Amino acid sequence: MSGDTPCTDHIIAWKVRDRLGLDRVPNGVSATGDDTLIIANTVTPNTFEHPTCPVGDDPVPVINALPNEFPIGPNS
Repeated sequence: MSGDTPCTDHIIAWKVRDRLGLDRVPNGVSATGDDTLIIANTVTPNTFEHPTCPVGDDPVPVINALPNEFPIGPNS
């Protein structure tokens, strides 16, 4: 799933995993314990932080909404 910014790639991958029921990410790297993209203006080396995507619309609100709109775990 590629072809746009890394942020968009992450959003698409999250939604595809959710749709396929493959989104169980135990002990994920984010503060919420899932695979939410960790956005940082200044990336700390050796972390899972990702720089902001300066191209196009701001993806941060979409990324932050993913755990609520497409929660991890079994689909109901």
